[in-house]
Amino acid sequence: MLGRNPPSLASLPQYFYGQTIDGSVEDEIHLVGSAEIRQLGSSVKADDIRINLVENELRAEGDVRLFREGEFYSGPTLRLKPSVMQGEFDSAAYEFSAMNAWGNAKSVEFQKPKLTELMGVFFTTCPKDRPAWSLRSDRMIVDQIREVADTNQSVLAWGGIPILPLGDFSFSTTPRRRSGFLSPKYAASSDLGFEVTVPYYWNMAPNRDITISPKVITRRGVQLTLEHRYLEPGYAGVIDYEILPSDQRAGNVDSNRSFARITHNSRLSKGVNFSVAAARASDDRYLSDFGGSLLAASQRTLPATVTATSNYQGWAVSATAQKFQLLRDPAAPILAPYDFAPRVVANRAAQAVEWPGLADYGLVDWQANFELTNFTHKTLAEGSRLVGLARAALPTYVGPFEVTPRLGLHATQFQRSSIGSATATQNVYQVGVSGGIYQNNVNSVKSYQRVVPTLSLDSKLTLERDTTWGDTPAIQTLEPRVFYVYTPYREQSNLPVFDTGPATSGLSQLFSDNVYSGHDRVADQNQFTLALTSRFLSNQTGEEKLSATVAQRHYVDSQRVMVPGETGRTDRESDVLGEVALRYSRYLKGSLSAQYTPKFSRWQAGTASLGYQPRPGQTFSLSYRYQKDTFDTVDAAFQAPIAKNWYGVGRLNYSLQQNSVLNPGQNPGLVEGLIGAEYDGGCWVARVVVQEFAASATKRPKQIFFQIELNGIGRVGTDPLSVLKRSIPNYRMINELSPLPSRFENFQ
Repeated sequence: MLGRNPPSLASLPQYFYGQTIDGSVEDEIHLVGSAEIRQLGSSVKADDIRINLVENELRAEGDVRLFREGEFYSGPTLRLKPSVMQGEFDSAAYEFSAMNAWGNAKSVEFQKPKLTELMGVFFTTCPKDRPAWSLRSDRMIVDQIREVADTNQSVLAWGGIPILPLGDFSFSTTPRRRSGFLSPKYAASSDLGFEVTVPYYWNMAPNRDITISPKVITRRGVQLTLEHRYLEPGYAGVIDYEILPSDQRAGNVDSNRSFARITHNSRLSKGVNFSVAAARASDDRYLSDFGGSLLAASQRTLPATVTATSNYQGWAVSATAQKFQLLRDPAAPILAPYDFAPRVVANRAAQAVEWPGLADYGLVDWQANFELTNFTHKTLAEGSRLVGLARAALPTYVGPFEVTPRLGLHATQFQRSSIGSATATQNVYQVGVSGGIYQNNVNSVKSYQRVVPTLSLDSKLTLERDTTWGDTPAIQTLEPRVFYVYTPYREQSNLPVFDTGPATSGLSQLFSDNVYSGHDRVADQNQFTLALTSRFLSNQTGEEKLSATVAQRHYVDSQRVMVPGETGRTDRESDVLGEVALRYSRYLKGSLSAQYTPKFSRWQAGTASLGYQPRPGQTFSLSYRYQKDTFDTVDAAFQAPIAKNWYGVGRLNYSLQQNSVLNPGQNPGLVEGLIGAEYDGGCWVARVVVQEFAASATKRPKQIFFQIELNGIGRVGTDPLSVLKRSIPNYRMINELSPLPSRFENFQ
């Protein structure tokens, strides 16, 4: 096998060329005029080449050019032993395609096929017409095996002027991982002050590494962060740990503050998997103080989840335990959700199955689900709930018609283990249960059994016609749909609620036979949904260019089953829901959804989004989200060139919603704002970004990021990249918009 046992350089054939060739194949060959010698992976060109075949050594003079596996050298004189790739090059210029780097050296010594020593070195990754920065080193050793360059007595020069002595340091010649100190990171915020982080990366093995990051926070103290990643044949995961031993501004919490997170997945045996996903903070304010982003600071519940899954004779079986940590905010108190230990679930489904007596009508789709959950809570009633679900459907197709009758059965049994306390709930969480979703969870019923059937009928019709989309042939469809569902009424008003609430309003919900998420309530239903959809499809590719749907549900009976705190529906018609999705071109797409109440001529909810990305590094997005008495936000983000070599970046998430009873923590104003600029110097990039976000109901930290990146060497300054990638959809680093040269870029 060539890949496992590569031939030695001495055994590879060589090819000679020259305007005149003389000598002996047993002694010496002399090539004159456009002389050239080639061997697999390398070539030498010069005006004059002498090859000593006895010593296997060549000497090239006059416009010498050497190429070997991504490295290119040129100079006046070269002495080289091709069989072992050892030799010397005087006053050489070089190019390394792996780093997109170039420079010159007083001398170059090829010590091994992949080990080169350069003396008196000038090094840069800048374009040759704009050498903004350069590295001057007395000595540089480029090791392509280790993929690292080691330098001695190095100085960083800007515009030809030395500005920063670096001494002896190393840098990677490829993007691959290696142990060593990473570039320091700096940060500045209104809450934490100035931060300095010096990460050390330990590449323990190809499948394991750890990053140790001491951080000095001027207003808090010294924080230590550890990140350990591992990947084994049977398991993989990430462990993060942060600790601040003595917070100088801890206030009324313990000054020893910490945060930990673990994500672990393993295969215990064939078909049996185990996973852990958990996060814990030392105190309620940790994420709002140190989260560093709106996403992190807004977390109020931290779950710890342990799950085991398996398959047994076609059944997918899982066992899960979950426990939450509640991060309290006095300005916006909330009640902790229920924990559970365990939750055992078994599912099985099959499609297109022949059913006795129904084979003449079609094939049956069926599924069965069983769930046993033991709910626990610090102050509320606890108990175990057993749920069994069974559904069967018979899809039938007649030309353009599709009719699907479906029958379902929901069976529940509950047994209470503790009664809970309203007084304890108020004392612990500063939130009462009266009028809320958990109001039945104090002195609730001791037990109950419930069996509820559901019948539904879904009918669709698809009509098509030829049309055009602009100048492109297209197909337009017209798809009317009628969906009917019936579930008889069962009295449930005094039953406890553990994990159930009204399902999210949307078009998909109008075609669901379940009004609630969770299993504590099975709503009575006697209703049908009317919908109409139209699509424009490309006749050439089948791509959906436009789809539009409008739907409304009509009720035969009033609503009688509700979750505590919910206002019952008395209307005979639901809100009108509509959705539009547009993909005008590869670069422009948008969507629109709305919920409208005709009775009151009122918009209840709506979303709109528009995205435009004509090319990498140029992206715009705009979205609007509204839900009555809950949120009303505008979100805009962009990355775009604003001048030659300059790019602008920005994000604005602004709340228009006034403070309300339903959402006491959301005041009108800025939720998250970010503005900045990036400059591409050809071989270096500068980034400056300012960010502000609402960490809590009362805290709005500001952060300033400034970073300079020398391509191929590293980054210095505060790191805005994680913020930019998270905040701006499709963000791209501007120095990665053009691909790096290939290893054969300078092949001759």
